[in-house]
Amino acid sequence: MNHRYISGAIVLASAAALLATAGGSSSASPNTAASTPAVSTKAGSAGAAGAAAWKPCYLPAGYKHFFKLDSAKNVRGKTVVSVTPETCKVNTENDEDVVYTPSGPARSLAFASGASVKVLKGATIVKVAPKWLVNHQLDNSPYFYYCVNGQSQITSMQEIYHP
Repeated sequence: MNHRYISGAIVLASAAALLATAGGSSSASPNTAASTPAVSTKAGSAGAAGAAAWKPCYLPAGYKHFFKLDSAKNVRGKTVVSVTPETCKVNTENDEDVVYTPSGPARSLAFASGASVKVLKGATIVKVAPKWLVNHQLDNSPYFYYCVNGQSQITSMQEIYHP
């Protein structure tokens, strides 16, 4: 009987420790693997995330996804970007506190004919050709919202402004 009592207590203590560990920092989304850290646009926000309330980032009408632009290159006359899908959430108490978390593996996407690309020059949005991404440095962050067509080609993308 004593062994059963002790075994039950150990199981309960283990379950409580597991729950406490799982409920740890809210700076990463629940489906994020431990090996893929969240990236914050504001220094120190990932550590201070425990007390704040978070909500998903707003996507403008027509846009369905977020990604981090890893690189861009020309492949047989077409611009191809390497991107990492991301989830995004914002601190409801401070909208400048934004956290991006990888939501899938990096992949390559080409642009559809006539694709719209908008990047930031300071706080102003300017339209550029997709090939502009190959030889230019972004002024702000590598985070974009974007749309793809049925052939998984980018039809539009816009850099996200974070003050």
